Amino acid sequence: MTAMAHLKFLLLLLWVGVTESAVLDLHKRIFNGYDCENTKHLYHVKITATKGTAVSRCGGSLIHREWVLTAAHCWKDQPGWTMSAYVGIHPGPGSMVTIIDHQIFDDQTGKHDIMLLKISPASIRTDPVQLPDCSIPPNIGNEIKIAGLGRYLVNQQNIPLPGEPPHLRCAKMHVVNCGLNRTPCNSPLLWPNGNTMCYEEAGVDTCPGDSGGGVLFNNMIYGVHVGGGTCVCSRSAVSLKVCSYIGWINNFITPNSGK
Repeated sequence: MTAMAHLKFLLLLLWVGVTESAVLDLHKRIFNGYDCENTKHLYHVKITATKGTAVSRCGGSLIHREWVLTAAHCWKDQPGWTMSAYVGIHPGPGSMVTIIDHQIFDDQTGKHDIMLLKISPASIRTDPVQLPDCSIPPNIGNEIKIAGLGRYLVNQQNIPLPGEPPHLRCAKMHVVNCGLNRTPCNSPLLWPNGNTMCYEEAGVDTCPGDSGGGVLFNNMIYGVHVGGGTCVCSRSAVSLKVCSYIGWINNFITPNSGK
């Protein structure tokens, strides 16, 4: 092999190595990928809206044997859509439960992006997640944990690919300052300043399909995930603080018997 041919061969190897690394990095950006432990996040609920072949997916958290806490924008009330909820999906196999009612928080400012679903009691025994101790909320810099079944791959153009991961995915992120005027895209629902908690981590992101999932701190649910970037770590993710709505939540779940 001539010196010039040898140089070209080395350059080709370097180019292939860089290209492969770039693709792998794109895949790792979504949750920075690890499977949730089989003994944790058992409260996670999968919520789907279907219309023909169209499917919209969200997460939720069982906070009572008959109540699921999730994001309001997960509800499709247009004609033709069918809403379904599945409990016990992690570690599986899970089962579908009937959605009896839905309640969206509403005040004089409008509807907020947080919702309670009333379900038929699950046939599988699934322990609810613990509601927060609002006297010790997470602060800036604290580590939180989030789980979901959102799109977990992107292509070379950073476009999310369809599909659901085979296992519930988890990520650890850190609480950051939200700033002002965080608003949902193309939605009249509200993310009021002061009611939001934001979090981010280098190389970690959330995706469509993760909305509604619980944000945990000290094994208690402090947030309902409502949005973020577009699977390319472009901005911090955001949730609505459960403590901002705890009175409203308790008004629904306490009249019923037990968790």
